[in-house]
Amino acid sequence: QRKFMGTLWNTYAFFVLYANIDGYDPSKYELKNCRLSLMDKWILSKLNTLTAKVDKYLNEYKIFESSRAIQDFTDELSNWYVRRGRERYWGKEMTKDKAAAYTTLYTVLVTLAKLTAPFTPFIAEQMYQNLVPAFYPKAEKSVHMCAFPQSDLSFVDEKLERGMDEVLDVVVLGRAA
Repeated sequence: QRKFMGTLWNTYAFFVLYANIDGYDPSKYELKNCRLSLMDKWILSKLNTLTAKVDKYLNEYKIFESSRAIQDFTDELSNWYVRRGRERYWGKEMTKDKAAAYTTLYTVLVTLAKLTAPFTPFIAEQMYQNLVPAFYPKAEKSVHMCAFPQSDLSFVDEKLERGMDEVLDVVVLGRAA
């Protein structure tokens, strides 16, 4: 609960808090039109790699492996992506960078709600209900009625993921020292 659900919920709550303050409306922004930062590209790459991995694992009935992959991703989302980018949400006006940050995090959270629905159905439903139907009236009424996410390989950058993994390893070793 603490390592996964609490982390996921806190990340979601962070997004909701600042998105409400800024009046962010996801229906007015498209990821393909955003000027994505390196961190945005990294987390979107990780998300699409995760989506492919979870889909593969679930097709092979590897429940533990798929849930562990989601947990590890959620930890990186919260403790690396969000923490490193908090200042992007704090400005007064909606800059292009802030819009890219919101749109990236929104995309990740909605996809995570769909990925986690088989594992944590009530949390996934709560997240989905607060993130999607109010902005997209024609969307499915429940996360459990949505199609399982498909990986978009155009976002996957293996070199960027490997490079960031090395940086994360150095940071973890530095903290341990």
